Amino acid sequence: MTTAPPSDDTMLEIDVRKEHGHTVVEVGGELDVFTSARLRTVLFDPALCAGPRVVVDLGRVTFMDSTSIGVLVAARRWHASRDAEVRLVCTEGPVLKVLGLVMLDRVFGIYDSVADATA
Repeated sequence: MTTAPPSDDTMLEIDVRKEHGHTVVEVGGELDVFTSARLRTVLFDPALCAGPRVVVDLGRVTFMDSTSIGVLVAARRWHASRDAEVRLVCTEGPVLKVLGLVMLDRVFGIYDSVADATA
């Protein structure tokens, strides 16, 4: 498992690992205007996020604002231009509600588990 670039920010945890040939980015904490740059750095790093599929596990995210939504959409476009797919894991709570409100549940594949997203 690889940890994202260090930061003074303790409100966000990002871990990156490989599963079944795909990249899994596990995110925990608050995704907002102050922390979204860290997620962007990870998702746009071709060394960290290589492979046909990048799975972003939002299961431990407690808050998500429009800045982080923009990061996810931009990452989807960037990976698609490299013939890769971004899938999200989110099963309940305020983050899933936000994704539905901005209709990202129609743009991204949203899965109940990392196992489902990497299958």
